[in-house]
Amino acid sequence: MTMASAVISVPTTASRFALLQVDSDSDSESGKNKGSQDSGKARARKSSGGKSSQNSDKKKDKRKKKKEQQQSEANELRNLAFKKLPQKSSVPQAALTLQSVANELLNPSAGEQAVPQECWQQWKRRDEQLTNELYEADLEKALILSKLEYEEHKQDYENTETTSPKSRGGGKKDRRKNHQGKEKRLTDIRTINPLSHDSRFFDKLEDDVSKIVLREKRREQFSNSGSTEATTSVEYEPDVRAEQLKYELEKKDLEIEKLKKVISQWEAKYKEVKARNAQLLKMLQQGEMKDKAEILLQVEELLNIKEELSSQVTLLHASLEQEKSKVKGLQSDQPKHHQGNKK
Repeated sequence: MTMASAVISVPTTASRFALLQVDSDSDSESGKNKGSQDSGKARARKSSGGKSSQNSDKKKDKRKKKKEQQQSEANELRNLAFKKLPQKSSVPQAALTLQSVANELLNPSAGEQAVPQECWQQWKRRDEQLTNELYEADLEKALILSKLEYEEHKQDYENTETTSPKSRGGGKKDRRKNHQGKEKRLTDIRTINPLSHDSRFFDKLEDDVSKIVLREKRREQFSNSGSTEATTSVEYEPDVRAEQLKYELEKKDLEIEKLKKVISQWEAKYKEVKARNAQLLKMLQQGEMKDKAEILLQVEELLNIKEELSSQVTLLHASLEQEKSKVKGLQSDQPKHHQGNKK
């Protein structure tokens, strides 16, 4: 397998070393050929002699050394990234291009598909371990430097407080001496402070580093929780909070359905009551009409009775007047009758 196939056999994501060129042997051979040509030219120039030829040889030697260092660093990175894969010595290999990488990722060969996934998992674990170790080392260095700077500033502040105003108002020589003394103190503090720290200092550093790493892991898990839904091949733990929210939403949906059923029942009852009220209104209206008609009939009957009674009263009154007139006539006739009897 070539280096390109080893890089493209990754199923999901490419490594950070995937874009490195692999033509190390060709570079080394071209470097050797160039070195031989340069050495031949240098010999020819030495035969002619001169200081300019010596300077050019030195510059070329420096360039060769720089190229060799760069090649060695690139080889080390490749060995770390690709588990020290064997290199081909004879055939020079062309540099990888973005188009070739995309084509091979889209259309992988049968040999690349047969690569087991365990190698990818091991490679991924090693990469994570390396990144974590490097990050922890950087954090430890940063914390140590910050604490050392804090102690230095603290001691400088204490020294400035202890100095008297007379020493502050001194000449330039005193200032220079104080500045030199401060620089010496800083260098002494840098050398003494790491030795004077107790074992608790490094324990605290380790604790701080572990806490920071845990916080960042939690942040990464929280940020990647949304993107992990799309990747079905990667195994991930379900988010507890999301499950709780889903459970609560299901509960609320059930409650909403129950309330909808209750509302529908009350609507049916309301319709029934409304129909009953309409019937009652009709009955009341009909009953009121009947009552009114009966009352009007009774009023008419009473009026007729009143008329009859009033006519009877007038008749009785007329007869009473007649009787009164009769009585008066009899009373006037009675004394005449008594006088006639006496005679």
